[in-house]
Amino acid sequence: MELLAYWKLRERPFEATWDTRFFYPGRSHNEALHRLQYLVSEGSMNAGMFTGEIGCGKTLTTAVFRERLKDPRFLIAYLENSAFSFPEILAHLLREMGVEADPAAGRFALYEQFRGELPKLAACGRRLVIVLDEAQDVDEATLKDLKSLTNLNGGGKDYLTLLLIGQPELREVVSRMPPLDQRIGLRFHLHPLTRTETVDYLAFRLRAAGHCGETIFTDETIGRIHEATGGVPRELNRVAKLALEHSWVHESPLVARASVETVVRDWERHQLSSAP
Repeated sequence: MELLAYWKLRERPFEATWDTRFFYPGRSHNEALHRLQYLVSEGSMNAGMFTGEIGCGKTLTTAVFRERLKDPRFLIAYLENSAFSFPEILAHLLREMGVEADPAAGRFALYEQFRGELPKLAACGRRLVIVLDEAQDVDEATLKDLKSLTNLNGGGKDYLTLLLIGQPELREVVSRMPPLDQRIGLRFHLHPLTRTETVDYLAFRLRAAGHCGETIFTDETIGRIHEATGGVPRELNRVAKLALEHSWVHESPLVARASVETVVRDWERHQLSSAP
């Protein structure tokens, strides 16, 4: 029997996907959403910083944030890779605002063009929300230039909000730049899931994939998965996916702890063999 039919699923539940249907609103992830939404709706906080360890769910949380922010009051300019020069970023922002821009025009010309377009956007009742993912990859000179964009706010005008998203080292980078650090009006660090949340997370992903019955993971199995992954969603998905397939191949009625142990041992073995 094919895997999906065997587990009574409509689709695979633990794939690495940014599909917002699979977003699990754990305590930390839900709080992140509320804080990011507050940052943007409040409007006068200039900039925010959203960080988390690799695999903790920043990208999917950001996707849900952007989806929920589909409001005519906001224009979201999203860069999923922030390793660009300041002129390239300005050109991207202008294009998102519906304006033709050439990065070769030079930083001053692009900055003046950008500054001139912001009041036009505001006159239409809209505010620009600049979201830079993987912001730890932005060099400090470019971060300094990005900070300067928040200088365009003021005088009763809140033209834009800057949101920096990245790995924990982003916090250290920003802390070395007091002028930018002082502009961060809101900051949040995303944490892994707790043991209790791991139980709910696995059940949630199964339901999102079409499973209607009782969970197919025993408490013992879930405990081992959480122990092996530390509650990091990306690692939870990887172990659960492989354990699901291993238990299917061996025709187990539930995802067996033996399957999880096999997956974890295999992962650890390859981790050790790839170590320098």
